[in-house]
Amino acid sequence: MKATAQEYDFHQRILARDDPIAFAQLAEALYAPLVQDVGRRAGSNCDATLVEESVGQALLDYQDKPERYDPGRAGLRSYLAMAAYRDFQNARAKEQRITRHQVSLFDPNFQEQDIADSLGIADMVEGHVQAEALWQIINRTFPDARERRIVTLLMNGIRSPEPYARVLGLSDGPEDERLKQVQLVKNRITRRLRRRITQELQRTGGTIS
Repeated sequence: MKATAQEYDFHQRILARDDPIAFAQLAEALYAPLVQDVGRRAGSNCDATLVEESVGQALLDYQDKPERYDPGRAGLRSYLAMAAYRDFQNARAKEQRITRHQVSLFDPNFQEQDIADSLGIADMVEGHVQAEALWQIINRTFPDARERRIVTLLMNGIRSPEPYARVLGLSDGPEDERLKQVQLVKNRITRRLRRRITQELQRTGGTIS
């Protein structure tokens, strides 16, 4: 099935790269239908957050390389739904692998840059903090075992809110409240670690070893 006239028009505008609102209009028109399409294929028990993230990523990938899409072969919505579903499958498989083989908080094979990337602090750590020192900072900053489990989930790249909610004892609460509380805790932990590293860097003159 070829692209509809509206899809073809959107595609040409985005290909031209001279229309600043074309992609925003496309995303507004297709985001909700794509979430429904991918959610339907993924099943009723799928992780809604992963579905939404996959749709968002598929849209952004299309914006980056619209020339990969051929409007003569498929509709744009169908093309994006297929791409988003592939992203969803890959993300779900990755999380399942990580859940089975999670890296321990104190795995010696985890280097400082791996830790920094997974915790969103790469800009602070690069070239300034060695792995062993970073472990010590994490351990001192989060003496609470539950918070250290949250750090472990972050390090393992877990995006689904459900494992965080279970650690926090929020599994039975309303979904929107769980999502809100999980994000607040993740942000708070990251901010606290950033503050502690900043303090240590200031105290040591710029390098922690």
